[in-house]
Parts: sequence; C-alpha cells; structure tokens
Amino acid sequence: MFTRGSLIRGWFTGATVFTCFTFGDYLSAHYFHDSKIPWIISVLIAIAICWSARGALRQLR
Repeated sequence: MFTRGSLIRGWFTGATVFTCFTFGDYLSAHYFHDSKIPWIISVLIAIAICWSARGALRQLR
C-alpha cells in the first residue's frame, strides 16, 4: 500500500543513492582522471547512509 511513509522512504533512498553516485562520478571525472575508486567509495557511503537511516524511516507510517 502506498502511504506517506513509503513515499518519504522511497524519496530519501532514491535521493541519497542518486546524490552519492552523481557526486562520485563528478569527483572521478574531474579530479581522479576517470578512476572508479571514488565511485566505489560513494556506493559504500550510500549504502551506509541508507542502512543507518533505515530504523528511523521504518517508524514513519
């Protein structure tokens, strides 16, 4: 069922993943000569942010 809480959880997760991936790609292209290391680090950061916020976001109904 689609609720406000599920909308907020989806928005938070999508925005976090998009922001981290885009920032990692930007850093990779402009400062690390297209290395994949910043992108991989940004993936790990996105996972950590989403994982740590999961408990608080579950309380939303």
